[in-house]
Amino acid sequence: MNVSPQEYCTFIGGVCATLADWKDWTAIAGTVATIIIGVIGLGKVLLEISRLQAQKQKEIDERDRAALLKRTEFFLSQHRRLFDTPDLFEVLCLIDGVDSHKLAENNMWDKKRKFLTFFEEMALLANNKMLDEHVADYMFSYYAKTAWESDSFREGIDPSAEHWGLLFDYLKQAESRRNSSTCPAPRNLKL
Repeated sequence: MNVSPQEYCTFIGGVCATLADWKDWTAIAGTVATIIIGVIGLGKVLLEISRLQAQKQKEIDERDRAALLKRTEFFLSQHRRLFDTPDLFEVLCLIDGVDSHKLAENNMWDKKRKFLTFFEEMALLANNKMLDEHVADYMFSYYAKTAWESDSFREGIDPSAEHWGLLFDYLKQAESRRNSSTCPAPRNLKL
């Protein structure tokens, strides 16, 4: 092999070139290596971003499920409270029962106030979007409406909006929602 003094050769393969050519080839090789490393790095960054987004979405979903479970537990405890609290349950039974005249007796006044207060609490929760209004309507408005329309129930209670304004508003809104609905039991109720 005939090599000029300005050329430099590799040990393997016997490639010979001038120093300027070797400089250009090394620059090209460096650029190609940088591009390859950059593409690999960009791919890793994009994968990591994708993984982090998936992890964040999973955390959000878990938080939402936990919040839904907590709302459900709260709602069910309130519903059980209506049936498990003796005073509330007694009023509840008398509203639907044939002995509704017992609601007018003096010993029922405190129980009826507790009953109304329970429904005002549900109205407050519905008004503040802590409980879906359609769920509150479906589960509680019948009892509140039936009680409020009973003369025996209102005996001994001042039925003015001044004292029971929240309940008045809730009953009006529930009636409006009920009248605008085509189905008595809303579909796809969610807490």
